[in-house]
Amino acid sequence: MAAADLRAELNCSICLSVYTDPVTLPCGHNYCRGCIGRTWGTLGASGAYSCPECRAEYPERPTLSRNRTLGNIAERFLSAQLDLGESRIYCPYCARDLLCDGHVGVHRKSEEHQPTDPTTALGNRKCSAHNKVLEYQCCEDGAPVCVSCCLAGGHRGHRVELMSEASEKKKEKLRKVLEKLSPEREETERGAQRERRSKVAAGGTERVIGQIGGPMESLEALEKRLLSDISRQKEELFIQLHDLIQQLEIKKDELSGKVHHIEEMCNMVDPLTVLLEPVGAEGADTGGSGREGMKVPAVGDLDVVLISETLLTGLDQIVTGVKGRIYWEEAMDLVLDINTAGNYLSVTLDEKCASPSLTDQGRPQTPRRFQVPQALSTRSFPSGRHYWEVES
Repeated sequence: MAAADLRAELNCSICLSVYTDPVTLPCGHNYCRGCIGRTWGTLGASGAYSCPECRAEYPERPTLSRNRTLGNIAERFLSAQLDLGESRIYCPYCARDLLCDGHVGVHRKSEEHQPTDPTTALGNRKCSAHNKVLEYQCCEDGAPVCVSCCLAGGHRGHRVELMSEASEKKKEKLRKVLEKLSPEREETERGAQRERRSKVAAGGTERVIGQIGGPMESLEALEKRLLSDISRQKEELFIQLHDLIQQLEIKKDELSGKVHHIEEMCNMVDPLTVLLEPVGAEGADTGGSGREGMKVPAVGDLDVVLISETLLTGLDQIVTGVKGRIYWEEAMDLVLDINTAGNYLSVTLDEKCASPSLTDQGRPQTPRRFQVPQALSTRSFPSGRHYWEVES
């Protein structure tokens, strides 16, 4: 009896086992260092630190002071139990004690006693009314109960089942829920992919406008260059025509004077005067030499060929630039069509990566599904030049 009372004093109120590396809080209560650390760790950054027994709160996480005296007493108690030849192996199922690795290996040979992680609220595994292990689940109230609750407690006469059976039934329900949620999650992911593609397509409007604006600016620059060339040629042509007109005007005046003089000679009635007048000096015997002596520079129209070549060259450069902007290298977001993937092809959740699998994926057979490990894409390219980079 005294040993039992001593053991109760040496049990941590969190794991219900003999203290392991005990520490003392400012309020004076003791806990295993690992137990209090995990308890406070579940609170998160915003949680208030408090003592699990007296609920004393601390504004900051207090420094844990190791209780060497209590630790030594606990170690001596466990040593005394071993010296007494106690072959008992404590189990979270039946005694709520922590086990070393060696004892856990031995104890797991019993199908009825499977050790569990002592951090998962071991206090909740015992009935608060009868202090017995919770082994059953009340089907009417949905609450875990012990044997005493079923025989003489508040659940007397209720239909109960083993907690393991109730757990398996709940797991089966959860698996069915998971079967419904998994396709919904995949469909949601595909919807998100479609929306992302739509967003990219909508963002392409600015790119199209930029592609239109670029050629327009190039056309305006080409127009200015052509007008400048035409203006330059017109100015040069006007200068040539002005010089030619001046030369022709001078020549016309000279010819008009000669014509007038010859006409006067033709009207003379005195033969002697006509004969004495030098004909060569008057330019009467031209013999075509006058026309040959006058060299008129050749003046043509605007150089239409040069202007056309400039125009065609400029347009060709603009078209080349537009093609360069249209057929630039851009990584496209390809998504695999899961409805065509073979059953021995593993496809990632985002449907972007695939790899051969030795396990049958169990997809339903459809006319579009491959019988070999391959899949089609949901996107096609009606035109253009494309290449694929495959990571293997």
